[in-house]
Amino acid sequence: MSNKVSVIIVGINGWDEFTKPCIDSVLKHEPNIDLVVIDNDSEPSYQDAAYIHRVPRVSYAEAINLGMKFAIGDWYLSINNDVICNAPFVNKIDVLNTDAVYGRQIITEKGHIWLGNWLALIPRELVNKMGGFDKNFKKCGFEDADFCIRAMKSGYPTMPIDLPFTHLEGKTRWNDPDYPTVRQENINYFAQKHGFRLGNNMRVTHD
Repeated sequence: MSNKVSVIIVGINGWDEFTKPCIDSVLKHEPNIDLVVIDNDSEPSYQDAAYIHRVPRVSYAEAINLGMKFAIGDWYLSINNDVICNAPFVNKIDVLNTDAVYGRQIITEKGHIWLGNWLALIPRELVNKMGGFDKNFKKCGFEDADFCIRAMKSGYPTMPIDLPFTHLEGKTRWNDPDYPTVRQENINYFAQKHGFRLGNNMRVTHD
């Protein structure tokens, strides 16, 4: 039995540069995929299509959560808009057990493991069980660590997966002059939630 996969793309601006090429590349290789695009208050607005949903500006965590509400799949494949799909991928997901969270980029620190949130593959059953990302993480940063640590406590470890996607830009958040302050606020919020602090000695073990 084939699992249904929903692709959730979150973007702010960059329609011609990033979001449209991302959409086109996904549909080229998986034309029948359930596609959900969250236009996170872009200027100008994204082009009109049934799969595009414009929302007021929210954190990346909340934008993914909103995408999940529109998605119908047994799996949520969440990707940034600055990502290109290079080949079919549903066949790789169909063989997976829904007892883990998967990412292309795996990060470790202090014995904790989480995924870099430019690509996250999440079973719907986990979201139904524990909820989505914590929308209180501002803009983006450490919502992925928080999600994976909560998932681990629910019995869903974070595992690497080599899905055929290329991350073009990465860390465009650093172009925002306010981001270092936001990052520190997110680190502090994470520490308040979990009782320990991340962000000083992170190591990428799979990318």
